[in-house]
Amino acid sequence: MQIELTPVDRLIAQTPLVGVGEYVCPVDHPQFRGGGPETCPYVVFSRYSVHLRSSRGTAEVCSPATVNLLDVGDSYERGAISTEGVHCDWIAISPSLLREIAREHAPQLADSADSVFVRAVAPVSAATFIAQRRFFAAANASRPDALALEESALRLVSAVMLETTPAARPAERKPRRNGARRYDIVETAKHLLAQDCSARHSLVELARNVHCSPAYLSRSFARLVGCSLHAYLQQLRLRASLDLLGECRYNAAAIAAQLGFSSHSHFTYAFRRTFGVTPSEFARSGKRNHMSASARSLTRCAANSDCWGRRARP
Repeated sequence: MQIELTPVDRLIAQTPLVGVGEYVCPVDHPQFRGGGPETCPYVVFSRYSVHLRSSRGTAEVCSPATVNLLDVGDSYERGAISTEGVHCDWIAISPSLLREIAREHAPQLADSADSVFVRAVAPVSAATFIAQRRFFAAANASRPDALALEESALRLVSAVMLETTPAARPAERKPRRNGARRYDIVETAKHLLAQDCSARHSLVELARNVHCSPAYLSRSFARLVGCSLHAYLQQLRLRASLDLLGECRYNAAAIAAQLGFSSHSHFTYAFRRTFGVTPSEFARSGKRNHMSASARSLTRCAANSDCWGRRARP
């Protein structure tokens, strides 16, 4: 497996099967505009939001609510949403191992000559998101055991494949009628929400900015994204809170106020409902930095929550 590092990449660890790294790039850096073609597949988790146009797809908002999937040969262009630039964590994986994982979830993709990944940008569940944050925290904290690193990385990639294959997400289809306009409206709404997830928004204001009626925006967003505008915004806020909790410089009350939650109790309730632990429990687990915490995160709330962290109906 060949991993080509750029000046803004930092390799954390590598084995013959997987590589783990971090990508931090300011908006004014030449590397920000894009990259590729890739020499191996990547599963990329974003901390900040950007516009991404893959050689395999259309321009989409790539945010902490999504995962970016790059296969061998893929290239991409990037556009700014805010002044934060790009900060993401990535797992590089052997092409043959990726196809083996894909064969478990979608055999037709594993045996295809085309890309194993159906989409370049796809929603990622709260369970997988918190698991990858714990995984990268553990990988950064100390030199990880190769076996533990590989098994944890494979669990994450397998979870992503399960969530992003057609069999796992059959309802996510672009509407046939007025598809292009509806898609552009939804992507613009995502952009507005991602610019500052702590800001307060109204449906009327958002609809005015995307040039459609409030009802059309609400209906279109739910149809294409699979959740309401408010649920999407709350996921951006909750996932941003993981970084703040990991820094150990903010308490839960300060984070709640900083990210736009109505109260400390509301933040704590939403966090526990989404991730299966309280903010203080997550902060304490981050200090231990065990790879096993990543695996527990995948099982703790995945069985009871959908892609957006909502509790499944019994």
